[in-house]
Amino acid sequence: MPRRVDRDQRRAEIVDAALRVVAREGLDGATTRAIADEARCTLSVLAHFFGGKEGLLVAAQTEVLDRIVRRAFRSSGELMGLEALAGALDAALPLDAERSADAAANAAFAAAALAHPDLAAARRSSRADIRRVLDGCLAEAREAAELRDGVDDGAVVQEFFVLAEGAALSVGLDGDGDPEVTARVRRQAAEFVDRLRRPGPAAPR
Repeated sequence: MPRRVDRDQRRAEIVDAALRVVAREGLDGATTRAIADEARCTLSVLAHFFGGKEGLLVAAQTEVLDRIVRRAFRSSGELMGLEALAGALDAALPLDAERSADAAANAAFAAAALAHPDLAAARRSSRADIRRVLDGCLAEAREAAELRDGVDDGAVVQEFFVLAEGAALSVGLDGDGDPEVTARVRRQAAEFVDRLRRPGPAAPR
């Protein structure tokens, strides 16, 4: 058992090293040599664990998307329906240093996936996991009569991805850490969820 734990831990350390290189140098700078230096290992160790650069980048992309899913579950906690959906979106948006780093890496991998079939296939699998979480949130919201009539679940999920990935580009290009940009992203997220909500009775004047 310890040998297996050590192997899994070493693999995770190399993936984390790859993500640090991607964050610092971008995907173009994420060479096997740069990653090996960051992980303090040899190229043969990288090849042993991942087969090559493509396999390592697939593992790194999967880890980023898995982090977002894990964060979504932590954020939503005992929440259900639209509140859980809002928590999942909050987990994916670049609203602090940790989420900004993951969102930037996710955006970089999304662009690379257009030209790398292995990245694209792994990305579709990870997005399917996220989609199942979102489908569950929408099913709960519908059962609780929270959703307005005529909501297209597929369109909602697509808009979720567009908002989360677009926010990563907006924050990265327009000013990471700029409070005005962050506030704008928060407003857009709140408006996205509010558009799904069934109208309630008008508040008394």
